[in-house]
Amino acid sequence: MAFGDQTKEYLGRKKTGMYALLQDWAGQMESYSKIHAPWVDKTSHARQSLHGGVDVNKDEFILYLSHGVEYGIWLEIAHGGNYAIVRPTADVHIDRIKQTVKDYWSD
Repeated sequence: MAFGDQTKEYLGRKKTGMYALLQDWAGQMESYSKIHAPWVDKTSHARQSLHGGVDVNKDEFILYLSHGVEYGIWLEIAHGGNYAIVRPTADVHIDRIKQTVKDYWSD
C-alpha cells in the first residue's frame, strides 16, 4: 500500500468518525431542545418535530437543529424570541461541540 493510499484510508476513517461525533451532538441538541422548549404545548407537534442531524457536502459537515412544523419559524422570531429554542440550544452547546471537534482532529 502506497503512502497516499494509507493517507486516504486514514482520512476516510476520520471523516466517518467525525460524522458519528456530530450525529451524537445532533441527538443531544435535539433532546435538549425538546426538554427546554419554552412554549406550552397545545398539540405537542412543534416539540415532537424538533430534529437534529448532520449533512455532508464533500468535506464539509453541517450540524443542524430545526423545526419540522411550518410555524416553527414564528416560535423562533415572534414575541421577541421568547419562544425560541433553536438558537438558545446552539448557544448552550457550541463551546463543547467546538472543543470535541478540535480534540477529535488533534489525535
